[in-house]
Amino acid sequence: MAVNSHWSQEKVRFALIALFGAVIGWIIGNVWLGIAVTFMLYCGWILYQARQIDQWLQKGAKRSTAPDTVGVIGHIEQLIFRRKQSNTARKQRLKKIVGWYNRSAAALPDGTVVTDGFHEIVWANEAAQRYLGIRGARDAGQRIDNLVRNPVFQDYIRSPGNNNEEIEITSPVNRNLTLSIRRVTYAENLYLFTARDISQRVQLRETRAAFVANASHELKTPLTVVSGYLEMLGDDKSLPEQTQHHIRMAETHARRMTDIVTDLLTLSRLENQELDQSQLEQLPVAQILDSTVAVLSTPETNFVVEADANLWLMGSETEIKSVCTNLCQNAAQHNEPGTQIRVTWQSDSAGDAVLSVSDNGKGIDPQHITHITERFYRVDTESGGTGLGLAIVKHIVNRHQAQLIIESEPGTGTTFRVIFPAEVIRIVTDTDQARSAV
Repeated sequence: MAVNSHWSQEKVRFALIALFGAVIGWIIGNVWLGIAVTFMLYCGWILYQARQIDQWLQKGAKRSTAPDTVGVIGHIEQLIFRRKQSNTARKQRLKKIVGWYNRSAAALPDGTVVTDGFHEIVWANEAAQRYLGIRGARDAGQRIDNLVRNPVFQDYIRSPGNNNEEIEITSPVNRNLTLSIRRVTYAENLYLFTARDISQRVQLRETRAAFVANASHELKTPLTVVSGYLEMLGDDKSLPEQTQHHIRMAETHARRMTDIVTDLLTLSRLENQELDQSQLEQLPVAQILDSTVAVLSTPETNFVVEADANLWLMGSETEIKSVCTNLCQNAAQHNEPGTQIRVTWQSDSAGDAVLSVSDNGKGIDPQHITHITERFYRVDTESGGTGLGLAIVKHIVNRHQAQLIIESEPGTGTTFRVIFPAEVIRIVTDTDQARSAV
């Protein structure tokens, strides 16, 4: 309505100017000349007002210095001032929001550092100084890896594909602190680094690992002695049948306890010792699978093996054998006798190598899939086992840069697939094998 009113007034003003020019022209004897001169003067007046608006804008467009204008130019002046007021209010709101964000980020207990796309520091809170030795005002513009000179951290920021992944490093300003570092990409070419103190968590983890290792070592010798005496008693045929039955039950539980202790020791080693790269060797996985199946085969099992003999793997022989044994034994142990267990070792279209152990048995309910690699988690408590085999498999798979995928459908079967990246795969021809044998 205001716009229509303004343009109505402008039309009236235009008509009055034309009428005034016509009157002046009639007086001087040339109507059109009078109209033309009047409109020229009107245009000059509009240009004068426009120049005043231009100067007002260049000086900051303050309300106190606004020129006195009317007509179209006056309406434009009002629109400019309203837009400026709106922008000012928006800037104040944004400034307030930024202030809230900065105060919130500064109060975070975790060290927080913002960098640009070149990892040059833009902002850091107080906790970043306490954990990483980074001061936002002093170190702005410096690369974060020039201040945090930890090899693990520097490798981490050079790898573009590890966003949201965590690394653990020792604090550069306090050797007693262990930090968990995470990098998150946000906005455009900005990185957010957070450093959290996980010293207590690491200490608890080490204490637990030490307890498990020590307890397992202490239990292993007594269990060996007990198993030996039970075996001797079991060979004594003069004992009553009921006593022999109890001895056999004791032997079964002693063996299970021994298996648990052995698996706990294996898990403790896997969790606390990094994979020694110098000890890795080329492994004939096809031969390992054949040997594993030969040991596990019984009249009640139905193994089918398809393995590429030329496809070898760089890894730890002990650990890869453990993966093959645990996966094959798990399939045989948790299915009915006669269930077909298909074991394959082949390369895929991406150049990776896939170890697959699948069966057409009873399958696993979906709610168990995410938990079966946890220690002591057993879907079927009646089928025996220690509940540690798949936990060991998961650790070994991670140590070899591989991926464990579990697919199952109740009543159809289960498939365990271990995908090894192309970097750890070797193609060894029959000629190469014959030459190495010589």
